[in-house]
Amino acid sequence: MNTRELLHALAGRTRARIAVAALLVPSWGTAAETKSAAHLTRAERGAPDLADVARCVKAFESRERDLWQKPDEVMSLLQPWPGNVVADLGAGTGHFEPHLAKAVGATGRVLALDVDPHLIACLKRRVKKERLGNVTVQEVAGSDPGLAEGSVDRVLVVNTWHHLPRRTQYAAAINRALRPGGFVVVVDFTAESREGPPAAARLSPATVIADLEAGGLRARTVAESLPLQYVVIGQKRGDSEGRPAPTARQRALADVINANADRARFTRGVNTETVQMLQKAVGPADDPELRALLYDDHAVVTRTAASLFAARGDRGLAVLREVAVDPALPASGRSIVDDVIWTANARQAAAMGARRYVNPGPEWSRAPQPPRGGATALDDD
Repeated sequence: MNTRELLHALAGRTRARIAVAALLVPSWGTAAETKSAAHLTRAERGAPDLADVARCVKAFESRERDLWQKPDEVMSLLQPWPGNVVADLGAGTGHFEPHLAKAVGATGRVLALDVDPHLIACLKRRVKKERLGNVTVQEVAGSDPGLAEGSVDRVLVVNTWHHLPRRTQYAAAINRALRPGGFVVVVDFTAESREGPPAAARLSPATVIADLEAGGLRARTVAESLPLQYVVIGQKRGDSEGRPAPTARQRALADVINANADRARFTRGVNTETVQMLQKAVGPADDPELRALLYDDHAVVTRTAASLFAARGDRGLAVLREVAVDPALPASGRSIVDDVIWTANARQAAAMGARRYVNPGPEWSRAPQPPRGGATALDDD
């Protein structure tokens, strides 16, 4: 059995438990979704005996996988922040856990979740060996990720979404678990990929988007350079009350920003001195007014307000992510907010030694990219 076969076999053995668990509970999905679970039998996957787990772990952690999986790029799309709580659904052997643990830092937490008890044991050994003190390993049911409402900032699902038998149900559970501004990153195989499950078991990006949107998330593909996979991001929607009405306080803040804009010739009108001054001048009571400036028609006002929120770290970035998916936000404002979010995360990534950071921000303000590859029978879900 070569490396590629080992990867496929372990995926089948691991996720077969998802299908079995789902078939033991009442059917919450469509007939098509139930059908999609049928391909996960051990015989169809050629799943190895449990004695082969050690060899499969070795295959999962091969250098070859890093070449096509590109964990650094996936992490840049996930945008984890120090202090975040990140759930890795289908953590497998813990390939992403060292990356996630470093990104969220000592004040954050990583939830490494899987359905297979043997892989859970592998995960626990790895966490102990590598001293990943902020990683919690947990075995979960195949029908539910077991995440409490509003408990996580990010959810990572790598090489796993196509295995889920009740995908829309899972998407809804993820939506409930995400905090305001949080999002899920789904990485899965293209139809043409030489790696991954059998062709009949693959899902197109359009189907993943439909699954996430059926669960209440706002989803679309994002630009990436993964040779064998695509990436879909689903973000928690914010409650929109429409564009905020202007107030005297908002106008006063906007006047200060505009009065200093001419000094900032190389930062698109955003004056660092202005940001620092406003940081000292505005208090918690001004937050609604400052948030309203994100909807302003003048780009310099929107960018300065966004920069103020970004300077507050994750608390402010959570506000920006929530506003970014508000339908009432003008398209020009959305691109600015996305760019400020990315810049803040890029700086944090650089401080932590990241070699490369991919900007997914502008994708939020563009039309969804056309799916790559032909549809399969499972795309009828």
